[in-house]
Amino acid sequence: MEIDYPISDLGCAVVRMSFADWLEIRELEFFDVDTGDHDGFVQHIPSLYAYSITVALVKVDNTLFKLTGKRRKEAWLNGMLSKPDYLTTLIFDMTEADFQTLCTEAKAKKFEALPPHEVVKASYNELGLVFVSERLRNGFINEAIHIALRGRQRSLQDKRSIREREDINMKKAIELFKNELLLIDGLLPKSDVFTTGVLAGALIMLGLNKPITEFLKRLNDNQGKTKDGLGDPIECLLKAIHRHKISQRTMQPRMAIDLAKKTVHAIAIWLEGEQSAKYWRMRDLTGHELMPLIMDLKQLKMINAERDL
Repeated sequence: MEIDYPISDLGCAVVRMSFADWLEIRELEFFDVDTGDHDGFVQHIPSLYAYSITVALVKVDNTLFKLTGKRRKEAWLNGMLSKPDYLTTLIFDMTEADFQTLCTEAKAKKFEALPPHEVVKASYNELGLVFVSERLRNGFINEAIHIALRGRQRSLQDKRSIREREDINMKKAIELFKNELLLIDGLLPKSDVFTTGVLAGALIMLGLNKPITEFLKRLNDNQGKTKDGLGDPIECLLKAIHRHKISQRTMQPRMAIDLAKKTVHAIAIWLEGEQSAKYWRMRDLTGHELMPLIMDLKQLKMINAERDL
């Protein structure tokens, strides 16, 4: 690696580096920080050649990271552009604090461009979580997470309020519910049973450490019971799910909240046991308010002060 000359006034050094050496430099989320990286496509113009092979690096302690040149790298490697023997690199010193800020902001920007379920799947990968069920593996749990932590989906939240101004950090939320999600995944939850509202209600009650694995297993297996024309809580919840399904209302935001309320209601009755006067019932589930339970959940998990949860 040959250093041509330092440019201290600009806060960087200019280094002539072989293309092979440049390829070996580490790449992190911010490697595509320069989204307007079209420089390589003027490489065929002789007077701009030097410009087209100039890339930026950052140096943190003694480690180099690529900052720009992602699109040109792909073009050089796939033959769209001829590979240069050497590149001119601008190397900028960065503090560890600035480096972490850059990584965080670049990751946030990357996530903003993804649809919600892809953000969830990216969070799975970062947390090392592997789910086997189709219901969880495909990442369509964003709205259930919002209901479980705030009582309603993001589209229905009041962005003016302090508690709901900031969006939920999905990675933090998934890590918070990691054990609950793994337990549900182990049941191989059916998508037509564990709809958004049911999943949200299950997360709330599992997060409150309620012993409901058997309830969820029987619900998933459609094993509700009837007695003298009366239904147990599982049967009543299955009927509620079915009604939502045949009316094609399961995708409507407020209907998902309604099912979450009925899910926690059914669980609460089931936990009282068959001796309870409420256990066998003819009347439909009316639902329990979610926010008192969510407040208890946040206190139990010690996240009351977290504005992004």
